Amino acid sequence: MERINKVLARSTDFSRREIDKFIMEGRIKVDGKLLTTQGIKVSSSNKISIDETIIKIKKSTELNSLYIFHKPRGCLVTKSDDKNRKTVYDFLGPKQKNLLSIGRLDYNTEGLLLFTDNGEFKRKMELPKNNFERVYKVRVQGFIDKNFVDRLSKGHRIKHIKYKPIKVSLISKTKTYSWIKMSLLEGKNREIRNIFESLNITVTRLIRISYGAYKLGSLERSKLKKVKIYENN
Repeated sequence: MERINKVLARSTDFSRREIDKFIMEGRIKVDGKLLTTQGIKVSSSNKISIDETIIKIKKSTELNSLYIFHKPRGCLVTKSDDKNRKTVYDFLGPKQKNLLSIGRLDYNTEGLLLFTDNGEFKRKMELPKNNFERVYKVRVQGFIDKNFVDRLSKGHRIKHIKYKPIKVSLISKTKTYSWIKMSLLEGKNREIRNIFESLNITVTRLIRISYGAYKLGSLERSKLKKVKIYENN
């Protein structure tokens, strides 16, 4: 027996706090009865619903799945889109349609995207306080000099948003563009693109190559691969 918020957080994309809120809003039933008290314990034999939708309860022993996916450009990290644009779930097989994405990559960002069946593991990987490093390769128009590298290494502010210091290193350069590597700990929405836009620098490619201990490696574009979950990650 486990607390219901822990069981539902593991089995859905909701946090424990959200589950507690749903209970107080009268949105959760256990074995057909409306739940009004937080903290009760349930098991996999109980029939639990949220907004009248039955939840498939996952045992902790079942949560062993983690996948790396090479996201291509031109698709969304969402299960559906009202404009009928392609999503990452279009590339997954029938057995992987219920996987949860860990974090997001925007429409034209490519590279490493993690999927799991474990809601708690997903949130652990996403929480900024856990400091999981995200590493990107970025191609920009023009030449990046040492002043730019030093500036980002000290942190950056755009209007009311403050970004933590970023590790930046130059990979290569030509007369028309530069490749750089950037390592982030926060993963704020469109962080890299927003920073470059504020500096009037155009990003032409953005590729995530690692997230915590997990690396893109040589995985082909649009392919999914099951990997081991590292205990310390």
